[in-house]
Amino acid sequence: MANRETNNFKQALNELLAGKITTDEPVVETKTEPAAPAAADVRTEAAEAVKEIENSIFRDMDSALDIEETIIGKSVVVEGNVRTTAKLTINGEVTGSVISTADLVITGKVGGAIQGNNITLNQCEINDTVTASNEIQISPKSVINGDIKSGSIVSEGIITGNVDANSVTLLGTSKTVGDISCKTIRISEGASLKGKLETV
Repeated sequence: MANRETNNFKQALNELLAGKITTDEPVVETKTEPAAPAAADVRTEAAEAVKEIENSIFRDMDSALDIEETIIGKSVVVEGNVRTTAKLTINGEVTGSVISTADLVITGKVGGAIQGNNITLNQCEINDTVTASNEIQISPKSVINGDIKSGSIVSEGIITGNVDANSVTLLGTSKTVGDISCKTIRISEGASLKGKLETV
């Protein structure tokens, strides 16, 4: 009996393979779930994720370093000249000149000439010329012993030297001993000026 069933099955299989028998039953597709990733793959993916985070941190640090600023502390004395393309704040002392293509903030003492974009002089002592391509602001208690040249000057301090600018503003606490050449000038009540005034 078993041999007869086996023979019948073999015959049916051969006929099916030869195309003599067809079936209308739909083909059932089976889907297999993807195998869980191996431990080595998980470690590799984790390492790649950590590396990407590190790269992102370094990119952020590089972007932050693009914004340069240098600060010379109160207790620091620089004997010589300072030249920079970064924003510079001088709280200490520089015996020579200071040249920057960026902004300068000086609350300390500078013995040489100063050049910068915007210059803020805050309760400082300057003993040479000051030249700014844009603006100079001079706070009260600042002392400048030298000529000043800029697009715009606002002074509340003491200037002993000639002033050359498009716009000059002398506020109440300012004292200026020297000639002023400018296009426009504003002198507040209480300001002192001793020298020639020429508007061009």
